Amino acid sequence: MYQTNKILYDRSLEKTPEQLFINSLRKEYELSPAESKGILELAKSCLFGNLPELMGQQKYLCASRRAKHGRALKEQEKLEICLTLDGGIEDLDLLRVEGSKALRQLKILRISDEAYYQGGLLTQEDIGRLLQVSSRTVRSDIRELQKDGNLVRTRGNEQDIGRGLSHKSRIIELYVSGYTYDEIIRRTRHSGHSIKRYVKSFGRLLLIKSHGIKDVSEVSRLLHISERLTKEYLSIYRKHKQGDHWPKIYQELLEQLKALYQSKKKSGKLIGKEEVI
Repeated sequence: MYQTNKILYDRSLEKTPEQLFINSLRKEYELSPAESKGILELAKSCLFGNLPELMGQQKYLCASRRAKHGRALKEQEKLEICLTLDGGIEDLDLLRVEGSKALRQLKILRISDEAYYQGGLLTQEDIGRLLQVSSRTVRSDIRELQKDGNLVRTRGNEQDIGRGLSHKSRIIELYVSGYTYDEIIRRTRHSGHSIKRYVKSFGRLLLIKSHGIKDVSEVSRLLHISERLTKEYLSIYRKHKQGDHWPKIYQELLEQLKALYQSKKKSGKLIGKEEVI
């Protein structure tokens, strides 16, 4: 199974825009793989922030969150939404390490969240159609995800789950609660690369707070994330803050980021959104 996943990963990786960019840097400028990947991440960060990978998205028509239960779905209010079915390298990383089932479950979390925050709700039948699997498989996956504490927003169970944290914020909650990366990967079905990116974003929030910036819209602008996600991060920040003192994990994360930014300043590479911090 591992060897099969690795072969699939290697073949798929060569077809991604990210890998084409890396290969071009290595060929044209004779850069090392590590240098090429560093330039890719910096370019994505400066040019696009945390915007989704547009090449992996699909438009879809689903029921509105305002649609009432008990009436035929064809008579209900619907809206067009945009869903990320292919997350690029991060999806391939999860496929390589955890396998196809974990990747499918990650996609269930991602597209159900995306539909919800665009004002819609997917049914289990919608998810099955989008992922090309049976509704029975979707139901089984949702049960496993919920067993591990994940919030799955579908039309069938939305009335029972309330608000709750998005999957990105839940990753941060697990991290600051002391869970290891391996444990977070298993519980949330996210790749280690994705988890590190979300943790770094939360660390930058700590850096912003250490500079005394309080306005939510300003913090959101500096982090290049939505105000909704910023508010969730701030809620986690306040929950674990111990009076006027920060917990040890906050201090460690902040020191790591300060060291990283100092290193970039010395090398003359501190540009883009990192400058404003």
